[in-house]
Amino acid sequence: GAGAPKVAFDSSGNAVAVWEQYDGTQNNIYANRFTPSAGWGTATLVENNSDGDAFGTQMAMNASGDAIAVWYQSEGTVFNIWASRFTPSNGWGTPTLVDDDTGTAVAPEVAMDPSGNAVAVWRQNVGTRTRIWANRFTPNTGWDTARLIESSEAGVSARDPQVAMDPSGNAIAVWRQIQGASLDIWANRFTPSTGWGTATLIEAGVGSAFTPQVTMDPNGNGTAVW
Repeated sequence: GAGAPKVAFDSSGNAVAVWEQYDGTQNNIYANRFTPSAGWGTATLVENNSDGDAFGTQMAMNASGDAIAVWYQSEGTVFNIWASRFTPSNGWGTPTLVDDDTGTAVAPEVAMDPSGNAVAVWRQNVGTRTRIWANRFTPNTGWDTARLIESSEAGVSARDPQVAMDPSGNAIAVWRQIQGASLDIWANRFTPSTGWGTATLIEAGVGSAFTPQVTMDPNGNGTAVW
């Protein structure tokens, strides 16, 4: 069976769809491209079929038709975050390991700017804690080094990361984090010139907060809801 489809369009009406598909043995990530002139093409395996089960596919696309898909995939004892890039001229590239391969990593999200730069975020087990990590992609250099973007003193479990980007390549990530007896919402901001800032508590009201979402406008302002 197939499930969890995601689809996005560029400014010319071309679309890319990604989804998870079970082949009777394991779960794989597939993609297909639509163009107004030719319709849908042939489904393409995006990840390495020799690896383990792959889940949680997400995708971002820009106005030029570039796209990046991310997912988490079993490597035997842990899950890792992987990504593949699509360009209209070259199709899908070789899958790339995005996390630092030190603990189980799941729940990736990705955003892309008009120049094809992207930021991925995910949650990763580190010892007894679940923490929020990020990595940045640029067309010239590929994926950078995975970065821890939440505070080590701020709680024992962080989940539900989301990320948005503006046209200048700035990004904001949000997530929920257990702190004492409550669940609060935290955020961190990335700029191309200085990298990630300091994790900031943006909600600490009475009760627990869940499922944060974030967006950015062309001027770099961000809005988070939960």
